Amino acid sequence: MTPEKIKAACAAVGLEERFSQVIQASRPSIVLHAHRISKEAELGSSRLGGLPDLGLGQEWPLWKERPLSFIAQINLRDLSHFPASRELPSDGLLSFFYDSEQSTWGFDPNDTGSFSVVFQPEQNLRNAARPKLLPVEAVFPACRLTFTEVLSPPAPDSYVFNAMGFSDLDRHKYFDALHHLDGDDPFRWRSHLLGHPDQIQGDMQEECALVAAGLYCGDEKAYSDPRRPILVREAPSWKLLLQIASEKEAGMMWGDLGCLYYWIHERDLRKQLFDRSWMILQCG
Repeated sequence: MTPEKIKAACAAVGLEERFSQVIQASRPSIVLHAHRISKEAELGSSRLGGLPDLGLGQEWPLWKERPLSFIAQINLRDLSHFPASRELPSDGLLSFFYDSEQSTWGFDPNDTGSFSVVFQPEQNLRNAARPKLLPVEAVFPACRLTFTEVLSPPAPDSYVFNAMGFSDLDRHKYFDALHHLDGDDPFRWRSHLLGHPDQIQGDMQEECALVAAGLYCGDEKAYSDPRRPILVREAPSWKLLLQIASEKEAGMMWGDLGCLYYWIHERDLRKQLFDRSWMILQCG
């Protein structure tokens, strides 16, 4: 999205006076565009689905002795010309995996290991073969990726949005403004790096903070825990690393037209500790 489109959406619902505030709270993000391929992907290339490239000594991630499904790999050199990429290393391969049975949603601390983010140098890569224990149907069709940078406005009911102090009326108008931007396409969610998430089931930053502290967020207990007021101070420090939508080209469907969201604490992002990322699945 561009500032002009966001301005038009705000004007369409009577939020002209809030436009500058929305733009100030918006963040750049890098959109992934998937293009189905039929031949073997080039070694080290950015792609969605297919099989990953693994470095020297890097094993295919397992969980409960089962190989995880490969979701995507991003060659960070492909992003170096985008201003949004300044938060990421300038080179290397960032690869994402998730449970082949899609059995975890990220609200349980015990989900640790059911997803993986691997950061590795671009040297000594090899085309990985499908592990025997990974079902064929758990390998998604390979797609090459191209990228564009857009501006992503804050998600409703997120920490960033709630800090903007909208009245209830303006909050409803903001929902309508985002509807103008998203349209009615059931596959309207985008896959993108960084920026704000396209939330489906509410705020995830607090969930990340609570789960990271060992609290189960599959019911209301965590949100009434006496430690919550202290733990939620960490919520704004959780940053979206990657959102993977239900992608038609790659045959990906997360629940009912949902998304995978990989989050990382800002201190781990600065230190390039991508293996400390956390994943949440949301769907309609």
